[in-house]
Amino acid sequence: MFWGNLHQAICNKLREEIPAIQTCEVYRAVRREIIAPAVFVELASLEPGKDQGTEELALRARFEARIVVDGTVEDSQVVVRSLVAEVARVVSKNTWNVKNIAPGEFLSAGGDDFRPELDAYLVWLVKWIHELHTGESRWSEIGVIPHTINVGDVHVGP
Repeated sequence: MFWGNLHQAICNKLREEIPAIQTCEVYRAVRREIIAPAVFVELASLEPGKDQGTEELALRARFEARIVVDGTVEDSQVVVRSLVAEVARVVSKNTWNVKNIAPGEFLSAGGDDFRPELDAYLVWLVKWIHELHTGESRWSEIGVIPHTINVGDVHVGP
């Protein structure tokens, strides 16, 4: 299950790289109590990606991570921003060791006041995108894998 493995790989890496995270979940389950600091990871949207000519579906997957801290704790404003910067660092250029996924592209981070169930907490949102390809490649049976070759610029003239 590609999507489940990808989500879990993201949570595992965030926990590994940022020891301060006490809870990391995919699609937060509704409950009354959160052990904070917490991170909740979601796939927010899918857009068309760059077709590689393999007949795989090319997608740009937009992910969001909500960083949640107790707003009553001293220095909570600094804590949440520090965690946001760390999450942005981890998601940037990360592939989570998952096949057919391009390195993460950090998009933005900012306060998130739009989740009523998290009103008792200080919440910031980190957004990033991965280009990925799903389905079977038409080239896999014959062992040919299309790839890009970058050729340096040629200067012609005086």
